[in-house]
Amino acid sequence: MNYQSIKASLPTPADNSEPYYAFSVHKCGSTMMNNMIRAVCQAEKVPAATLPTYFFNEGIPPNIWSRDPEMLPYFSENLIYYGFRFLPPSFKAPEFAANTRRFVLLVRDPRDALVSQYFSYGKKDGSHKLPKKGAEKMLAKMAASDDLTIDQYVLGEVPKLIEKLAAYRDTLNFDLGLVRRYEDVFFNKSAFLTDVFAHFNTPVSQTVIQNVAEKFDVRPETEDPTKHIRKGTPGDHAEKLLPETIATLNEKFREIGAFYGYTL
Repeated sequence: MNYQSIKASLPTPADNSEPYYAFSVHKCGSTMMNNMIRAVCQAEKVPAATLPTYFFNEGIPPNIWSRDPEMLPYFSENLIYYGFRFLPPSFKAPEFAANTRRFVLLVRDPRDALVSQYFSYGKKDGSHKLPKKGAEKMLAKMAASDDLTIDQYVLGEVPKLIEKLAAYRDTLNFDLGLVRRYEDVFFNKSAFLTDVFAHFNTPVSQTVIQNVAEKFDVRPETEDPTKHIRKGTPGDHAEKLLPETIATLNEKFREIGAFYGYTL
């Protein structure tokens, strides 16, 4: 991996600060959060970086960069780091001291997250954005599940989502964390942004926050499977999945869901 190009992609770190992290999971409002954080930071000239997006566009698989301990210094500058859809396994290394890092974590009802994931990249004509390099690998992965029904797909993806949620729970220090649920953020994005930057000890203009929140407050009037924001409204799983599938998901996610404030 070309570490010099990675270093060159990072802005000058902030003075008298510490690194901050904005975490989420695929289809839990991560793109919405990342876009809003980026817009606020650009408007206020706050040093921030989204290395996961850099790797995605370069076609570098997550299992390469996320497990490389040599990457840890690039995630330790005094910046706001965003773009995470899972906790990089390298962050579990003792030298990274993940339990001392201040973070925000955006989660979502796991049943809705898996339904959204199906429409995004669970079939060959999914709406997910493709990387600038290596798109054929992602297209092949999407096509591989094209013959599955939505119920078959979401049930098959349960272990991966539980693993992502458990990695955050078991590694981070939640006394230093701000956890927000997609269901609440969807209806009040300005309050979410205010909380995020206050948690990051980063003063920003309320005018900027309001403008950014309004720009990204997208609520489709009708469902459009071809769009990244297909529907957005919480509770979609109740319309899309069979009752027996929902019952299975409730059982599988009950324990980890309770940790994040979901009663299933």
